[in-house]
Amino acid sequence: MRTIKGPGLFLAQFARDTAPHNSLESIARWAKNYGYAGIQVPSVDKRFFDLDLAYESDTYCDEINGKLKDIGIVITELSSHFQGQMVSVHPAYDLMFDGQCPPQFKGDPEGRRHWAADQVRKCAKVSRKLGLTEHVSFTGSLAWPYIYPYPQRPAGLIEEAFAQQGRRWKPILDVYEDEGVDLCFEIHPTEDTFDGDTFDMFLDAVGGHRRCNINYDVSHFIKQGMDYLGFIDVYHERIKMFHVKDAEFNPTAKQGFFGGYKGWLERAARDRSLGHGQVDFGAIFSKLSQYDFAGWAVYEWECCLEHPEVAARNGAKFISDHIIEVTDRVFDDFMATGVDLTMSRQLLGIKG
Repeated sequence: MRTIKGPGLFLAQFARDTAPHNSLESIARWAKNYGYAGIQVPSVDKRFFDLDLAYESDTYCDEINGKLKDIGIVITELSSHFQGQMVSVHPAYDLMFDGQCPPQFKGDPEGRRHWAADQVRKCAKVSRKLGLTEHVSFTGSLAWPYIYPYPQRPAGLIEEAFAQQGRRWKPILDVYEDEGVDLCFEIHPTEDTFDGDTFDMFLDAVGGHRRCNINYDVSHFIKQGMDYLGFIDVYHERIKMFHVKDAEFNPTAKQGFFGGYKGWLERAARDRSLGHGQVDFGAIFSKLSQYDFAGWAVYEWECCLEHPEVAARNGAKFISDHIIEVTDRVFDDFMATGVDLTMSRQLLGIKG
């Protein structure tokens, strides 16, 4: 078994236009001072990282690693949630994503899709340059608007959505295979892969690709009423990344999983800071350690109540306290009898 690495911090929700949250070096020092050993870097935010420059320049990648080494912190993984989401966008969301993609692709869904896929492919090569072995992204959504089976879905609709996902993502996964990097999809509501069944469908669509893996984020399972510990038992061989995020689900007479179109404060299912929700992290860290999870425990803050500075400070200690330094021996070794095969046969009454 290996000891889980950490604590790490996902930077996306902490980005600001003011110091220390507006450059990679300053936010790295800020995270280091709170006790973080690693940072997960959003590849789309040029305040922190220039993906296109990194793709072209080995020197830039070396400089990034060198600066962070001097600070005493490392990059855990790169993230392309933003771009991965745009690899597959249902037309219902085109106008909303027009406001987020590069301006030259506004009103051009196909141009946006090809740009997004190219960005995710670039992350494979850049991850290898940086010495990283995992990357996190979203699958995007073609089938999500039809999640509820009423009106009755036409036969083959969902199957074609996943077949199309396979056609878009398998060539990208092949690039990750070439670079020796695992592409870990976050199982997340609004993505086509939002639970175990849908991940299985996506995995089938990409031919069981060995680089198609999972970023485990328990908050998305709490909010769906799933067995989040059983999920680890089923998918531990595919779980290569770990977002440590708390959540709660408090259904009422008026509201359940879908939230009644309410804002985050008023939803029955909502994210919380670490230790403020309903997740049994002791059991999660135990299971991941048991299955020899080799990655990082990375805090993703999305609480609608607690201030991010307070959450970040407390989160580093919370993760450190939950990481299990795994044992290098069996606890009852001191009672070992030294029995060999001959004595074992005697103990079993076997003669000859």
